[in-house]
Amino acid sequence: MFFNRFLCLVLWSVVLSFSPQKAQAKTVSFAFDNDSFFGTDRDYSSGLFLRWSSFSGPVPYSLEIASQLWSPSDIRHFKPMPNERPYAGLLALKARTYRQNPTNTYIGNVMLGTVGPNSKAKYGQTFIHTLIGSPEPNGWEYQIYNEFVYQAGLDAHRLLFRGTKNELSFFGRGQEGNFQSEVGGGVTYRFGTDLENTFGSTSTQLGNGIDVSLLSSSLQGVFFYLMTEFRYRFDDIMIEGEKPIENDELEIEHHQYSLSAGGAWYRQDWGLALSMTLHSKAFETSKKEHHTFGNLTLFYRY
Repeated sequence: MFFNRFLCLVLWSVVLSFSPQKAQAKTVSFAFDNDSFFGTDRDYSSGLFLRWSSFSGPVPYSLEIASQLWSPSDIRHFKPMPNERPYAGLLALKARTYRQNPTNTYIGNVMLGTVGPNSKAKYGQTFIHTLIGSPEPNGWEYQIYNEFVYQAGLDAHRLLFRGTKNELSFFGRGQEGNFQSEVGGGVTYRFGTDLENTFGSTSTQLGNGIDVSLLSSSLQGVFFYLMTEFRYRFDDIMIEGEKPIENDELEIEHHQYSLSAGGAWYRQDWGLALSMTLHSKAFETSKKEHHTFGNLTLFYRY
């Protein structure tokens, strides 16, 4: 039953993408997530994303390599402390297909990757901390064990109202697999130029505050956004995955929410996007009610 639902999500994502698209660019982007924007180093701590996208053919799509890591709230301890999430890393290949018009946008996505030592997240965090002079992260020996992960999902955005310079829309999304299964929805407010050709480009998801692939139908513009999402998370391998017994057994917080704000400025050849996101706690006994991180994305279009 689970495999059938997973397969249906994959097929639905592909089918929705086969639609004529207005397109003007291929895009290469580099995105950087980090909670140091807010002077913290805990929970979802960092992410690096290299993406290539094409809107020039019959099937708009993007391919992305992602490296992400999660850490406890105090990285100075050599052994896991009570009520702390375990260290965890993800190395993944992500693919997305798109169907976009001025009033509706659909995004199908598939992710394949690995969590655990094979993700090499330990070395990435240690290297960055050495460069910026932050404390050395200890305790990676107790991280989530190696496991192959997969996930498929679908996002849908629909316009509610659009004026000359602003718009209001709502969205719903779902994803299923052995990484993080959840359903959610929310509302988005945007203010700026050429909104009809960049509809559905915002998100509260990690590494994807603004999906620059969905700016391809606009030659130039600028916009700002504010959005909120409420979701129900069924499972989360980064908390519940197999790990050394020294870690606490944690119960995930099923009811979660996010707030995100940011903006994008772009010309015909290049642009940048900046977003800030607040997520509520991911497990019930978390010492913090929420955590925040920022995202900076630079992209080149040709």
